[in-house]
Order: sequence, then C-alpha cells, then structure tokens
Amino acid sequence: MGSAKPRDNRRPNLLSSGSGRITPVVTKDRSLANRFRGSARGCRSIWFTLAICFPGCTGWLPTQPEPPPIEKTFGKVESSRDTIGIESILIRLDDQQASQLAELWASLDEQVITPDTRMALDRNGLRAAKATGHLPVVLENWVRTSERRRDEDSLEQAGLAADVSSFCQLWRCRPDSRKELTVRRLPHDQATLFYFDGAMKGGTFKSPHFFFSLFTAASGDASALVRLVPEMEYGETKRIVVAKDSAIRTDERRDALAWDSLAVQLRLQRGDCIVIGAIQESRGLGEHFFKTLTKDGDMQHVLLLVRLSELRNDDIFAPKITATTTSANRLLP
Repeated sequence: MGSAKPRDNRRPNLLSSGSGRITPVVTKDRSLANRFRGSARGCRSIWFTLAICFPGCTGWLPTQPEPPPIEKTFGKVESSRDTIGIESILIRLDDQQASQLAELWASLDEQVITPDTRMALDRNGLRAAKATGHLPVVLENWVRTSERRRDEDSLEQAGLAADVSSFCQLWRCRPDSRKELTVRRLPHDQATLFYFDGAMKGGTFKSPHFFFSLFTAASGDASALVRLVPEMEYGETKRIVVAKDSAIRTDERRDALAWDSLAVQLRLQRGDCIVIGAIQESRGLGEHFFKTLTKDGDMQHVLLLVRLSELRNDDIFAPKITATTTSANRLLP
C-alpha cells in the first residue's frame, strides 16, 4: 500500500443546463408584432425571476423523509438505464457547529460499517456513518447555512474562501466507472503525512490532492452499492505510455496512494446519505482530508456528504442474475 500507483486523471462531466432562444416571427401586422414582442419580454421577465428564486443547488437535501423528485434534481436530461445519480457536498464547520459534532455522530448509524473498517478508520483519524432516508436536523441546518454563505459571499462563490469548496456536485455514474470527489487540493504546499496501514507509514508529499474515488453499481431491491476510497495524488506530472484496446497512447499522470483498506462501502436506497469526517482529535489522514484553513486564518472541520439521489427504472433491479448484478458483486470484498 505504501507504493505509489498511477491513476486515471480524467474528470467526470457534470450536468449542464440548456439555453433557450426565441424564434423571430415575420408579420405584416405591426400590432400583432408588437404584441409578440411584449409577450417575449414577459417570458424573459419570468425566466429572470425564476433564476433569482432558485440559485445554485439549494434544496439538494430533503426536509421530508422522501427526497425531492428526480425531475427537479436532474432536469430533463436523459440518462441510460444503468445510470445512478449521486450528489456530493463538502460542509465547513465553524467553532460553534464543530461543538455539535458529538450530537451529530450520535444521530447517525455507524453500525452499518463493519467493525474492522471502523477500527481502521479510527486509527487514521477518520469517521463514517449513514443517514437513512433523510438527514438529522442539525446536519440539514448546516447544509442550509453553507448554501446561504455561498450565495452571499463572493469569496465562497469564487472558491477562494478556503482550500475546501462548498459547492454541491451532481455525478452521473455508470457501472464500473470511477469518479473523483475532490476534498482538498494544495498545489503550492507540501504535506507531512503519517497513516496506519498494517504498520505506521508516512512521508512528505509535494502538491498533494486529497480526494475520494467513487464507484457505484445497481443491485437488488431498488438499491445501489456505493464505494468511497480515500486517495491522494502528489508530486510532478509524469508522461507514461498506456496500452489499451490494441492501441498505444501517452498520458500525463502523477504518483498516487489509494487506501483500499479504508474504503467505505454501503448499500443505499434513494435519499440515503453517507457522512465522512475526521474524529474530534484530528490526526493522521483525518487531519489532512477533513481540516481546512480559511482565508481568515480559522481552522475548520469539514464533512463530506454523499447522497444517492437517482435510480433508473425498477426493472433493472430484478432479482434475477444480470450483467448489472454481476458488476455490483465486483464491489464486494
């Protein structure tokens, strides 16, 4: 595990919204043309009002036990039948919020994670749990506070308030595909990192990029397996030769470490959420993944929320053995 290995640096495509346009109408009746222009101005006014009323990803987490309709989250974009929708967001906590972390963890379910994994996470300063159906009130309030701060603070909007960005992201995942959920990126720094992987290991790493690899696969009973693996890229970019599908090409990659023994893997239904953070006494990987220094010089705790928000038609979840079920089994240890 101490040895570095290359990773695929391709970034996933996020959803984007389309743009409308008004088709010009040619008519000899000037009064009719004037009415048409007035109607067009009215339409533009309505669209402008809607844009103000619904900024960003506000409301990405449900206030009721049932999550919001799929159409409101993913719009009208068509996705393949085996696509799984995942939402993620990073929450930075001030001192007052951090004092409520004990209350938060008590309201979440940590028993769904195997004892061996919980012990390995704790040795490395990490903690993970599951929220079923909806978030605890305290965590939902933190999400709303984070969204308001992002909407009102220009530094937050530019991603300059800290080295952890609080923007929510929508991921459209296919079976056996890999997405990178960035937590911290320190291009001009170096980190002295110690971690436990059968034995105490560590070193000094230049320009570290801390992230989680995300893997998903549909399974039975209208659920999906979600696997999150903590990883780190570091050092200078290297040009390597890649051979794939009878073709040879060159690619630029950096050295990487992946802590597979710390992978958090859970079976989720729509609306369930995985919460990952650092233990209260920050150390090891938890100190580097889930602590951040703001522009004001404040050290803050960070939480990663990963929610299953979209599953396609129920017929892909039939209990019979299918290619989809086989790919889900590959995630199992």
